[in-house]
Order: sequence, then C-alpha cells, then structure tokens
Amino acid sequence: MSIKAVLFDFDGTLADTLPLSFNAFKSVFKQYDNREVTNEELVAMFGPTEEGIIDANFANKPSVQDAIQDYYSYYEQKHHNECQCEEEIIHILHFLKENGVKIGVVTGKSRRSFDISTTALQLDSYFDVSITGDDVVQPKPHPEGIHKALHTLGIDPENAIFIGDSNADILAGKAAGLRTYAVQWLSTCQSLTYDLEPDGLFTNVAHFRELLEKEVVIHGPKWLEWAKQIQAIAQTGLTYTQNEYDIERYEALRDLSVDILANYTFTDKEKIALTFASDLGYATPKVDIRGVVFRDNKILLIREKIDGAWALPGGWADIGFSPSEIAVKEVKEESGFDVVPVRLLAVMDKKFHNHPPEPYHVYKLFIRCEIVGGAAAAGLETSAVEFFDADHLPELSLERNTAKQIRTMFEFLEHPDKPVILD
Repeated sequence: MSIKAVLFDFDGTLADTLPLSFNAFKSVFKQYDNREVTNEELVAMFGPTEEGIIDANFANKPSVQDAIQDYYSYYEQKHHNECQCEEEIIHILHFLKENGVKIGVVTGKSRRSFDISTTALQLDSYFDVSITGDDVVQPKPHPEGIHKALHTLGIDPENAIFIGDSNADILAGKAAGLRTYAVQWLSTCQSLTYDLEPDGLFTNVAHFRELLEKEVVIHGPKWLEWAKQIQAIAQTGLTYTQNEYDIERYEALRDLSVDILANYTFTDKEKIALTFASDLGYATPKVDIRGVVFRDNKILLIREKIDGAWALPGGWADIGFSPSEIAVKEVKEESGFDVVPVRLLAVMDKKFHNHPPEPYHVYKLFIRCEIVGGAAAAGLETSAVEFFDADHLPELSLERNTAKQIRTMFEFLEHPDKPVILD
C-alpha cells in the first residue's frame, strides 16, 4: 500500500525545540518551586501538556498559574533565537505536499505551545491536521491522538505512518496499527531505547527521504500538471473551433503553457513550443511500450547511451505498428534478440509511479516476449545488453522504468497466471 498520510510528533521530531522547552521548565521550577530539575527528570514528566506537567509536579501549588504564564513567556521570547527548523525537514514537508500526501502532527504539547512554535518556525501552512495534548483525554502512549488524526484525514492505518522520537511515540503508533519509525536526527531526542521495536530508526533525514521516494506516488509539481492541462485544452480547442476569436484565445492558452514551462525549467521557449506545444488534433496521452524478456530467471535490460543507465528495451509507439509489433521491433533494435510477443502484463499511467516529472502524460505498456533467435548486440541508442536477477539490479534509467516496476515484472515470472495490472 502506498503512503497517503504521514503523522509526525513535533518536539524532537519536526523541530529541535526540546532544549528550549527544557530551559523554560527549568526556569519556572527554579523560580517558583525552588527546585533544580534535570533533562532526564523532565522527560519522565512528559505526557501531559505543559500546564499539566507544572500542575502535577509543583510542590508550590499557589504558584502554578504564574509559573505556567512565565513558562509560555519564556518559550515564546526565546523561540526565534534558540530554534530553527532544519532545511532538510522543510524539504520533506514540501515533497509530501507536492505529491498530495496528507501531513499531520500528533503532539503532547498544548495548543498554545504548538501555535507558538509553528508560527515562529513558519510551519503552520504544512499541516492538514494537528492533534495536541489539549485535544485528547489520554495522551501518548495511548493511540487516541493518532486515531483522531486519521479519522479527520479519512485515511486508513495501512496507508499512514507515524514518526516520533520518544518511547511513547513508538508505543502509540504501534497501538494504533501504523508502521512506526523512530528518529534521532536532531540535537536532542527524548528516547534512545524503546519498549517495542520500531519499524525503522532514522538518524538522518536523507534516509527517511529515501523511504518516502520508494513508497509515495509521485505526481510531480503542480505547475507542470497545470501546464499540461492548459496545453491539452488549447490543442483540443484549436482542433475543433471555427471561431476566429476562440482560435486567438486557445493560441493564447497554448502560449501560456509554454511560458509556464519556460519559466520553471529555464528552457528556451522556441524549443518548448516545438516539442511540447506543436501537436495537432485531439490531445491524448503518449504511449511508451516496453518488452519484458526473461532468460534463466533473469530479466533483459539495455544500457541507454543518453544517460548511461539501464532500462527494459522499448520506446514510443510508432504510427502504423501495433503494440506487439513495437515491442518486437524495439527489443531487436536495442538488444539484438529476436522475440515473439506472449502477453500483456501491465498498463501503467506514468504519473502514478516514481518517475521524474516530464511534460507529457504517458501510458506505459509492458509486454512479455520470448526469445526465438538472435544474439545480444547493442544498438544505435544502447551501449550494453545484459540479464539481471531481481536482487542485483543496476542503476536504472528512471525516466523509462523504476525498480518497483522491474520487480513487478518478476512477479509475473513467478506467477504466470497473475492478472494484468491496470492503473
């Protein structure tokens, strides 16, 4: 199942706010309760909101309300100087938003404290839901907050993951039935060991990004989708309209789509117009056909000269050829093997898979073929021909195929009766 929502803890996970929180607590415990507290003692108090921690642990009960107000004053005043959000974490949040993944926060912080932090760090616009300590009866490690977040988002547990830095986070995520990951990637975290084994531990943000890139359906940036839709509307309109004023309007729309691409890709407008906005007739997706060939339980890949990476033999569908004929022709031209088509394995919409963004809407057809002759030989566009097993794939040409797609082809080898995949 693909990841449709990521729920985060906040302190020690999204923001390095624990040192500031510790200092604010130490200040009010010293001033109002005449008591020195350590970081370890404070972590042991965590669970309730800041108000709950002070109320439950102060001996000087008449000073509780003053201490609470001073805690928040200290926390807010020092926030801008003592806390910055890691750039890599901002990039993660951008990546999730761009690809339509819901982002939630489930934190023990009070709503007041959470709002101070998200405003100071300019994070509030990223979150689709936030559940604070004020919004639950039972704080973590109870899963109430996670259940509330998922209910608000309309996401099932199998389509979400939970990320946190504390033992309570891991217990809550597991109790909610989510894949739950521990992080130790900021200067301070609450726990270094856990009562339950997390599904993974990330000590740097880059490794978490790798997980997301494997399991998030990448849709590409919004501006690219807008440009493609505007271009399709313009092309179809120019095909059917007879009205000279509408022709001017559709030509203006086509120019706008070219301007969008030129602005974001820093590519010459004339080049974009020739490749992206020169088609005639009703706008339809392009078709990419890949031949899937096995020998000795290994899959045939060719190395592309254009990027030095590997791909299933194949390419754009040509006018006048059937899909099967294209598969046979491409395998011969790129690998040297003579093949016959056996069956269609999959029809995939490229936008649902982790390919780099591109200006075309593309359907990919994967056709199983069997070798009947020929020998391995590179072609005009290829530099090498080899067979690989599923566990030792080379660097792949991601514009043409992903590792997940290649491994899916191996599933057809292991299960010949597997139904055709249709996106």
